[in-house]
Amino acid sequence: MGSSEIEQPATSDALPDVVVFDFDGTLVTRDSFLDFAFAYCVRRPLRFLLILSLFPLALVLSLHSRSRGASLLLWAMTLGTSTRRFAAELKRYARHMLPAYANEAIFLELAQQLQAGQRVVIATGTMPLLVRGLLSVRQLGPIPIVGSRLRRRWGGLVAETHCIGRTKVHELERKLGILAWSTVYTDSFADRALLRGAKSITLVAPSRRTLLRTQRLIDGTTALRVLHRR
Repeated sequence: MGSSEIEQPATSDALPDVVVFDFDGTLVTRDSFLDFAFAYCVRRPLRFLLILSLFPLALVLSLHSRSRGASLLLWAMTLGTSTRRFAAELKRYARHMLPAYANEAIFLELAQQLQAGQRVVIATGTMPLLVRGLLSVRQLGPIPIVGSRLRRRWGGLVAETHCIGRTKVHELERKLGILAWSTVYTDSFADRALLRGAKSITLVAPSRRTLLRTQRLIDGTTALRVLHRR
């Protein structure tokens, strides 16, 4: 993975040494829950058909709330399945499939941040169970994680908190008491609420649109680095 410097690094002595890593598209090269869900449903054809039948309704709900649309599909995927059994499937995927999608360059930087004594946290839209599973396989110690939370409703699971956008900021405060951070690693402009508060940003293989929007968002004191996949 190569890098290009967009702006010169700026000092951030006044900020706490908190480094926030995104997960999907950053520490791993794909959407981990979407990949899990597809494999899970393909092995269960009847459940897959139920999801397909509800997909148009999910799209309509997503126009008003992405969480509602996603919750409907999640509910269809888990209807009649115990929480314990579904958690076991997530753990199995994290152990046996997810390691193949690890972004080695970013995991190396995560390890370097830990060795430097920084407070490293992971803020993600996926299930923390998937993140913890991959960290365990890689023999990394416990790292604080904020992510999406589920709850049972009408015989299945739905999203209680979809940890994207500003919700990441709220969850960092609610769960970890973090109000400020110095560094952010992400691939997506959906994390702009985090980007606004950072003095050092690493964009991981961003789209051109994400790069341009990030450049417009930040000021001249923010260090912006872009890592390209080789």
